[in-house]
Amino acid sequence: MVFSVTGLTLAVPALLLPFVSAGKLGIERTSYLFTGVGSLWDGGMRSLAALVFLCGGLLPIAFLATLAALNVPSRLGWRPRGLRLMLRMVNLLGRWAIPEVQVLAVLVALMKLGSIVEVTVGPGFWCYCAMALSLLVAQRSFEFGAADSEGAAAGSAASLP
Repeated sequence: MVFSVTGLTLAVPALLLPFVSAGKLGIERTSYLFTGVGSLWDGGMRSLAALVFLCGGLLPIAFLATLAALNVPSRLGWRPRGLRLMLRMVNLLGRWAIPEVQVLAVLVALMKLGSIVEVTVGPGFWCYCAMALSLLVAQRSFEFGAADSEGAAAGSAASLP
C-alpha cells in the first residue's frame, strides 16, 4: 500500500517539473514528461503518441490508484466495492503500465543526445524514475492470490441465499 501511494504522490511532480533540458550555443529547451507525446502527435505519429501517453503516463497512474484502492480499505477493515472488477483492472493494467520502458528509452536518448548537445536531467525525470520503481515494488508486493481468494470468497458468499 505504501508504495502505491508513494508512486501516486511522485506522479504529480513528475508531470509538473522539468524532465530534461537540452541546449547548445546558449539556446536551451526544457521538456516535460509529455512534451515528446505532443511532438509525436504534431509529427503525424498519432498512434505512437497515444501508446506512449497511455503506457508511460495514464495507465501507470491508474494502476497505482487501483492498487491503492484495493489495499487501503482492507487495511482499515473495510471491504472494497467492486473487488472483482478492480482485480481484473489490476491484472490488465499491470500488463500495459510500463513506465520502466519509458525510463530506459529516455536514458538511451540522453546518451545519444549527450554527444551532440548539453543535456541536463531535471527533477521531473527523477520523480518519474522513483514513481516507476514504486510501481514495480507495489506490483511485486501485491498479493494477487490473497486478493483472488478474498474475491472468490466474497463472490461465493454473495451467491448464497
